[in-house]
Amino acid sequence: MNEFNQRVREALTGPICSLPTPFAADETIDYRALGGMIDFQLASGFGVIFLTPGNSHFNCLADAEIAELCRFTVDAVGGRALTVVGSFSRGTAATLAGARYARECGADLFLPFPPNWAGSCTAGTLIDYFTAAAAEMPLLLIYPVLGAVPESTTVIEEVQRRTGGRVAAVKDDLCQSISRRMTAALSGECAVFSGGQKQNFLNIRPYGAVGYLSTIGMFKPEVAREFYRALEEGNERRAVELILTVDMPFFDALLACPGSFDAGIHAVMEMYGFCSRHRRAPYYDLTDAEVEELREKIHHIGLI
Repeated sequence: MNEFNQRVREALTGPICSLPTPFAADETIDYRALGGMIDFQLASGFGVIFLTPGNSHFNCLADAEIAELCRFTVDAVGGRALTVVGSFSRGTAATLAGARYARECGADLFLPFPPNWAGSCTAGTLIDYFTAAAAEMPLLLIYPVLGAVPESTTVIEEVQRRTGGRVAAVKDDLCQSISRRMTAALSGECAVFSGGQKQNFLNIRPYGAVGYLSTIGMFKPEVAREFYRALEEGNERRAVELILTVDMPFFDALLACPGSFDAGIHAVMEMYGFCSRHRRAPYYDLTDAEVEELREKIHHIGLI
């Protein structure tokens, strides 16, 4: 593993957080709130500041807004941690332009998110796509990169071979049994971490995964760190207890919200004073009564 990939592995070890793009009531991006989130994550000791196509609402942003978000994030971090930025469902030429812009801004990793409507990409075209992007910047990829799951591992391995190790990290978004095979195959050359919930990290940790993306860490990082510390100390019983008594009921509460878990996440971030609950239409924002109902649930869990 090269020196940069080792640095990425160290930064991604343990819990990390992504940034939910905050919006004002008029649907503009609330950069003041975003800066506060970044400062909070850095003060909490997270080694990566992570824009992701889903949580950062790339599908609701114009290309110019994604670029602006990238530059603001890199400038706000100011070299205090690694920064991950990316693109959303754009062809190769536009993706490469985004990667060049990210490099010029000073980002550390680029997450290319390819379009694949109606299964129009093949393993070969995606290998070419990721290889071209890797020539611009080191990559963080989301697994699976294709609908064909085993083939996705082969695609990433081939890109890694062609680029001499320019895939620095892989985020497991599948969170299923085959993710274990992927982790075992790739974790020697890049940092593999899980998305979703703590239980998904347990699924792939024995196979070489080093960290996990934590929703709770965005507002209560001590819970995320307690879970990871329990695993490091061999206290699996405590780790499982946190999953059963905190993580599972928290996500149950989020998923029960109108507008599903993302509406709930933005409401929780409002409860903690980070930003408003607003999202861009036609996304649904919780009413005051629905926010209070969610508050009661997470208060019962002990998160507020």
